[in-house]
Amino acid sequence: MNQEYSILKWIVEKQIVSEKGEPLDFHDRPFLIDILSDWNNELVVKACAQVGKSVTFTLKLLFAVKHFHFNLIYTFPTDSDMKEFVGTKVNKLIQSNKHEFQGMDTDNIERKELNDRFVYFKGTVSKTAAISTSADIVIHDEASRSDQQALEFYKSRTKASWFKGRWMFSNPTTERDVLDQQWKKSDQKEWMITCPSCKIEQIMRFPDCVDMEKKVFCCSECKGELSDNDRRGGRWVAQYPDSEISGYHLSLLFAPWITAKEIITDSEGDQEYFYNFVLGEPYSPGDLSVDRNMILDNWTPKEIRTDNWFLGVDVGNVKNYTLGSEHGVIKVGKFNEWQVLDDMMAMYKPKLVIDAMPDNTMAKYYVDKYDGAEMSFFQENNANPQTLVWWGEGDKKGIVYSHRDRILDQMFDYMIRGNMLFSVPTDKILKDYIKHFETMRRTKVVNNKGIERYVWESTTDVDHYVFSTLYYYIATLSGVGEVDFFKEATENDKPVFIGNDNVVGDISDMFNRVNP
Repeated sequence: MNQEYSILKWIVEKQIVSEKGEPLDFHDRPFLIDILSDWNNELVVKACAQVGKSVTFTLKLLFAVKHFHFNLIYTFPTDSDMKEFVGTKVNKLIQSNKHEFQGMDTDNIERKELNDRFVYFKGTVSKTAAISTSADIVIHDEASRSDQQALEFYKSRTKASWFKGRWMFSNPTTERDVLDQQWKKSDQKEWMITCPSCKIEQIMRFPDCVDMEKKVFCCSECKGELSDNDRRGGRWVAQYPDSEISGYHLSLLFAPWITAKEIITDSEGDQEYFYNFVLGEPYSPGDLSVDRNMILDNWTPKEIRTDNWFLGVDVGNVKNYTLGSEHGVIKVGKFNEWQVLDDMMAMYKPKLVIDAMPDNTMAKYYVDKYDGAEMSFFQENNANPQTLVWWGEGDKKGIVYSHRDRILDQMFDYMIRGNMLFSVPTDKILKDYIKHFETMRRTKVVNNKGIERYVWESTTDVDHYVFSTLYYYIATLSGVGEVDFFKEATENDKPVFIGNDNVVGDISDMFNRVNP
């Protein structure tokens, strides 16, 4: 593009400000400057969260309408996403820069006009028909969470344009969606940091560039500390410079306002969130299964009872329950009559989380009858993807929501790390309990929008103890603060136990001798 149309020159000379009316400052975001001024017709950005990518592309959009006289289509996953973004970002940016966008209407959410050029905003999962008009550039915001078939349809909208622009950016989800395919075909530019000590230029990767003990960023080679200025002073380097598609990878590892301690904390939490929203990478754990050692290795003969009790109940024709303290599981079993649950509530006075499906009548009964009882619903938290569990308020009080597969990920991770103990008698009930876990597999599925995701499924549909344990685990999260599983027993004890017959032995061997 001609330097006369430099977007950076335009921002400075026209004193373009942010949607908050503040001067645009790239001091902590120097990595956005190249993206902002990149006018390649095919552009892909796989990105972490909260680095300014949407505002960057909104500036490019407005500049393209005014100075290149382009028509544009800007898509979001849903119509509600679109309306929220246009109302809170695009309109505010226009209003803050009236001197430059005089006459551009902010009342119409779905369409903006300036000098006989148009910008159309659309959700890919929409109640209305897809836009049939032509455009010079199609921009896909949150491409990985959009309807993948709709994204392919929008490619045809630029056929009549000489520019044929297709720009997309998103927090990635899994591999092989449209964003991932474009990224792999792009020149794959990475932000390269030069170590001030050994002078090695490198891509910041986790955990190579994080000193876990000192909680600082470090060189992957000499382990010298990297300052905020070192991270600011990087440059974009294409890994495949011959590609015609311009690609950028944004990660919070080189965001100067993010500390190494924050990165480490996020790495210890939900892995899907950490990869997608912190590292800006797709989450691809592969097909995983659960084996009996996840439970047997955490078995302990020690007393783990406290004054705090937590109870999870999975509801079906037969009800399964898991009862324990904040240290781990103490008792599991089944019942048919609801009176059994009333008796447990009277005896232990536990914090109860009960399955609300398939019929929430009895779940609601227990929520109304017992203080602290809650019924569980599975739901995604699109407003705050880092939150896996949240509690209803107001007329939703008594409901606990969670992201099904990600909270299962977290629970299994706690168990695999040896952080959830089991003090359940080694009898047929324990063997039955473990069988439910052994049926679980994590597999990749594709929904009707073409979006891949990982889900936990049972190979036999007999997973009732898994979910009663999940509800127990969720109950602990709202009980005595964060779950503080009793680690001492698993760290120092050998895997021995005293059975009901007072014989001491290895738990795995003795477990195998239990009659089927």
